[in-house]
Order: sequence, then structure tokens, then C-alpha cells
Amino acid sequence: MKADTELAFKSNPNKDYLRSVYDKALIRAWQQARGARLQYLGLPGPEMLDVIEWQDHLDRFSTIERRENEQHLLFLRAHVRDVEHRLHSLYGEFDKILLTGRDVYGQSPRWPYDIVNLDYFGGFLYQDMARPRALSKLISNQDEYERSFLLIITHDLRDGDFVGEKMSFFDSLGRALTRDYGSEQVVRTFVEAYKDPMTTDAARQAVYVNSFLRDAGEMAHFRVRARPAITYIGTGGTKMIHYTTDFQHDPSQHRAVSEQSLIELLNLGFCELKNGEFHPVAAPTLPELR
Repeated sequence: MKADTELAFKSNPNKDYLRSVYDKALIRAWQQARGARLQYLGLPGPEMLDVIEWQDHLDRFSTIERRENEQHLLFLRAHVRDVEHRLHSLYGEFDKILLTGRDVYGQSPRWPYDIVNLDYFGGFLYQDMARPRALSKLISNQDEYERSFLLIITHDLRDGDFVGEKMSFFDSLGRALTRDYGSEQVVRTFVEAYKDPMTTDAARQAVYVNSFLRDAGEMAHFRVRARPAITYIGTGGTKMIHYTTDFQHDPSQHRAVSEQSLIELLNLGFCELKNGEFHPVAAPTLPELR
């Protein structure tokens, strides 16, 4: 346990680059657009590396830790950096806190937020679908306050994650594409390419997560803009995948319509971060259907 905990505390050059260059530029743009410092909710870890890096752009911040020793270290870090007066700390599992509305001590997140940064332990998809359900709840909560926000997600990229019933997502996606765009043969070729064992799990994860966030966002009155997913090697050689997604609130109709088309989203693909450079990776694409 001690070795695993210490490993989780450490960053590495790829993660440092995303935090201090890529993500920070997006957060700066959100602050400039809002004209005020941002309200933050996240899983920063006890070192609070993202909070410290972005603190000039943040107002108050709510953090969630799942172990008591991690929460204690977080408070020490906040005191040393003189930011404890801006800290609202929750204790427990993020998914449970979102789904129940309270942490193990009965405290609730202080909605709404402008930036949500979820650096998960483990993968994204599990049989109980707790993480997708928790994210849907988060998006719904933001809708209640009509607050636009930037969502950042990072999680382990586990080979073979798309097996069994999880692969049925692509069948459902194919039916939706055929209904909306026609050209059944083109859609079938696209779907089969993603189901092919030779297609990387990173490509499948990118399509799944970006499609899920778009659908959940539009149902909750958000126009959604996804960016290409980013893969990188994290601490201890772990494969990681990183998403950044804009949610712009638009209550003008029953369901929001994103400017980014579904085909544009599906064709985003992903890129790999190495030594501070992004390298696009080939993935199946879908031509514009006319």
C-alpha cells in the first residue's frame, strides 16, 4: 500500500507538460472569457499540483480525497502554500459523492463550478458504469445553475478494456449514424474498423468518452466541444489518456445542439504526447455523408 500511495503522489514530465502548458492555456482562456477567477472541483492529489500551478486563475477550490492520510497531507500542503482559506475539502469516493450528493461526513460540493478536473485512479468503464453515471449527475448539477464549465479527465488506459457488452456501444453508435446520416455501408465499415482487435484501445476510448460527454451535455442544455484525446506514459510506465471538453450552457431549446458535428467529433482521433510534442495517431475516420 505504501509503495502504491507514494507512486500515486508522483508526477512525471508528460503530466507536468499537460498541467503547466496545455491545460493551463485553456484555463487562462476560460478565466479571461468569464472575467473572474474560476471555481474549481477536482481530484488534485495531496500535493495539489494542479491547484498550485493554476492558482492565479482560481478563486475557491473543492477537492476530494479518498484516504484520510491523503487528506491530511493535502491540508499540510495548502497551509504551506497559504491557500487553505480557499480550500473546501471533501472526503470519500468521487463517484459516490456525486451520486449521493454528500461525502462520508455529510458535506456537499459547493455548486456550481467553472472547471472540473478529474484525475482518476484506474480506468473509466466498469460493469456498474458508476463513473459515467457520476459524470452525468455532475453535468446535470451544472445545468441547474446554468453554468458553463471546462471538464478535464485523465484516467488509466487499460489494454483490452473494450470487451463483451462494452463493445455494443459501437453497434448503438452505428445505428444512430445510419439513422441520421444514411449510407449504411460506410457506417458499417467505420463501426467494424473500431471493433477490429487491431484497432487500439486508445482510439476506442477516445470515441466512447467524447461521444458520451457530447450526448450527456446536449441532453443537459450544453453545447459541447471536444478536443482530440491525448495519450502519454505516466508515472511507473502507466498508459494514460487525457480529455479536455468545453460545456457552454444553452437553455434556449429542449436539447442543445453543438456547433461541432458528430462526424467532426468522431474524426478527432487522438494524439500521443512525447517530450513536449504531440504526435497524431491514425484511427478510423468517417467521411462527411451527403
